[in-house]
Amino acid sequence: MYMRSLAVLGALLLFFAAGVPAQSRTFPVDELRVGMVGVGKTVFEGDRLDEFKVHILGVLKNVIGTRRNLILARLEGGPLANTGVIAGMSGSPVYIDEKLIGAVAYGWPFSEEAIAGITPIASMLDIRHVPAAAPVPIGAPAPAGARAQAASLVSTFAGGDFVPAFRALVDRAFPAGTAGAAGWSPLATPLSISPFSAKSAWIGDALARGGFLDVPAGGRPSPEAAGRPPALQPGSSVATILISGDMAMAATGTVTWVDGGNVLAFGHPFLSMGPVEMPMADSEVIGVLPSLYRSFKFASTGAVLGSISQDRSTGILGSFGTTAAMVPVRVSIRSESAPIQKYEFRVVRNSMLTPILAATAIDTTLSTLEKSTGERTLVWKSSIDTPGRKIRYDSVFSGLNAKDQAVSAMALLTNYLMANEFRDLAIDGIDVAIEHSDDLKNARITEVEPEKDRVQPGETVMVRVGLQDFRGTARHLMLALPIPAGTPPGPLTVFVGDGLSATAFDLSLFPTDPRSLDQVLDFLDRLKPANSVNLLAYRSGTGAVVAGQELAALPPSVFTMYAGQGAREGEVSLANQRVFATSVEQPIPVTGSARLTLDVIPKVD
Repeated sequence: MYMRSLAVLGALLLFFAAGVPAQSRTFPVDELRVGMVGVGKTVFEGDRLDEFKVHILGVLKNVIGTRRNLILARLEGGPLANTGVIAGMSGSPVYIDEKLIGAVAYGWPFSEEAIAGITPIASMLDIRHVPAAAPVPIGAPAPAGARAQAASLVSTFAGGDFVPAFRALVDRAFPAGTAGAAGWSPLATPLSISPFSAKSAWIGDALARGGFLDVPAGGRPSPEAAGRPPALQPGSSVATILISGDMAMAATGTVTWVDGGNVLAFGHPFLSMGPVEMPMADSEVIGVLPSLYRSFKFASTGAVLGSISQDRSTGILGSFGTTAAMVPVRVSIRSESAPIQKYEFRVVRNSMLTPILAATAIDTTLSTLEKSTGERTLVWKSSIDTPGRKIRYDSVFSGLNAKDQAVSAMALLTNYLMANEFRDLAIDGIDVAIEHSDDLKNARITEVEPEKDRVQPGETVMVRVGLQDFRGTARHLMLALPIPAGTPPGPLTVFVGDGLSATAFDLSLFPTDPRSLDQVLDFLDRLKPANSVNLLAYRSGTGAVVAGQELAALPPSVFTMYAGQGAREGEVSLANQRVFATSVEQPIPVTGSARLTLDVIPKVD
């Protein structure tokens, strides 16, 4: 029994020694000399480690930052004579006398030779000492504060044009890559996408601008791969997963260094986001595509082995056996000619990436199942799950850019919640139900007519709203307006209009000034969907917004006290009191509005 235990222990030690190799010694940059020849390791096909020669050309001092050097070298061997330095080789370790000098990480497009920049290993090892921290909110408007964030969101949702603000968010997430005067830059990172043919133009443009190559994915993990033990070693292909499920998106690079449970890879930043939380998986290289401009690897993402926790200027840091929390995104689509189709995705949890990746997955699904361009109408019902509260956003989008507007609105709302300045808000899931029609559907308000202009407190007035459907017949709604019993004599302002117009009008009378996350969420509940006809009624009254709380009917003595103290930060005077509001959902978007005045007269007994 004792001997059997020793044999099992010995087998386990051999397994871990093979699967998680001990780190080699390092070679100091100061000892490098022109003409030295080393060896590099990478994967050109499958999961087999291939070696290539490395001829040292020199060291460029302070070229990628203060006290950050870059080793210049010529690579030789395998397919490199025909391909040049290959996108996907980022992180490939280079050794001299079996000592690690660094990782292949930089290159020059259109280079006639395989000339590479190598990030010294000392700079990469520093990543291990960066203090661990939870991923921080990214993407909120800078330090203007919560009031500016709310004002920006109010303006966007009141105006109804979400695409420009969403594209600005994408630009911040995928900024233009840094290139030297001679065109050198970090090697492009292949981003495997499946399905590939339906990806949106905007995500392709963003990836290219940020130094990524979007390539078709090579497939999904096999059952055998899912049960395979960790086997990454220096030179292995490694993947960082952004989306999994019915759509897949993963970045491919190369492992530089493995020691115990830790992994260093890439040799340059992935997204340069600092602390991150992303799944780390092994990867199989399907093949290499030679290109005069930029050759790259096709890769298939394999089993998840752990997670990436740091994304720094000299590489990424991962660890085996850890789990990266992701956000589930569930989508159902119903069209006029097909049954309901359901899809599930999981996207990286990050205040900037989660909105963009969720939008990408939904957009790709719509393009795959329905169509990429053209007029359409989308009935959109969605909810964002947060601890203790479900945030709903329902609307209808119609026209040539209906799809772009819909996914942009969803992304902006998600980013706003995750990047709010009050407290961390976990997004536990996103659910979207879409009804898709190829037809352009909308209606406009053509008339608003109350049954009478003079009303008494306590009675109900019917308001007729005329609607004209696009290429359809005229119709009308009858909306009931109850006059509260305590309404004093005087004018009553009545606003009837579509969701966007009604939201803008109400916010003009009752400005939002959230001072807590709950107040932010209450503000979101005030947003009226585009497919609604709204009736709002107001009368004059004294009030104020104090510390984000709407106090619309202050007694004269209290209002005088506030006014006597002068204007203070966080206080907005109100000249109106909302006495009634109703919203009637329509199956199509509505445009148009009207404002009228009723005269409240004393009640005659």
